Amino acid sequence: MELTCEINLVFLLVINMKMTFRRTEETKTTRFVESRPEKDFQQLSQRVETLQQDFKNSQESIQHDLQSLRAELKNQQVMSEVHRYKSKHKEDYRGDVTLDADTAHPRLEISADGKRVKDTGVIRDLPSNEKRFDSHMFVLAKEGYISGKCYWEVDVQRRRSWALGVARESVTRKGPLTLSPQNGFWVIGCADGREYWAYTDRWTHLSVSGQLKFVGIFLDIPAKQVSFYDFLNGESLYTFNIADGSNQEGKFIPFFSTGPAAVEPDPEPLVIV
Repeated sequence: MELTCEINLVFLLVINMKMTFRRTEETKTTRFVESRPEKDFQQLSQRVETLQQDFKNSQESIQHDLQSLRAELKNQQVMSEVHRYKSKHKEDYRGDVTLDADTAHPRLEISADGKRVKDTGVIRDLPSNEKRFDSHMFVLAKEGYISGKCYWEVDVQRRRSWALGVARESVTRKGPLTLSPQNGFWVIGCADGREYWAYTDRWTHLSVSGQLKFVGIFLDIPAKQVSFYDFLNGESLYTFNIADGSNQEGKFIPFFSTGPAAVEPDPEPLVIV
């Protein structure tokens, strides 16, 4: 009797072990079957993410290239317009712009022919008039424009600081002011002979190869633009949209500055070529 019980017990244990082994194998198989699709899905998802990122990078690269090409095309179009203008007005285009001494800060000296301005470092006793800038080393040209086009060139190579461009006739002449389109100035300049800037509402740094020697300025009122060029290289420096950012009125007038009043005076002149 006891032997029979032991045999039965052993038999039950063997059956239980077989069943346990079978359940373990079935569980392993199920996990394997379930884990493989999950692994494939993860790999596929990673591949999709990689392709999406590659596509995004390609789009950004293409967009950058398109922007560069558009800028270059615009530059070439305006340069062609400048050349056409110069050819059409070759007899007199260089003589269009002369400086108005009545607008010049008292430290500025204007040459007799109206083509040169320099900072004397001395505030002269001059008649007071509403046209004169009294806090900044600024001067305007005699001529202003409400239509058409005008081109002029300025020799800047001997100066460390300067600013050039156009201003609205109605700009503030008295007290402190800031050069910006919002205030009626569309101007680029050089600071201390090293950095070139477009005086946008937040200044824009200009990429210039070497030192600028001659700056060409093309005012195109029908196109609502004023463009600046490295005259020797024929390269575009910056283009403003003169229709944006200002509630000033009146003519557009060529603008000149010998730099900040606070720096050591530089006796070298700015020269209209």
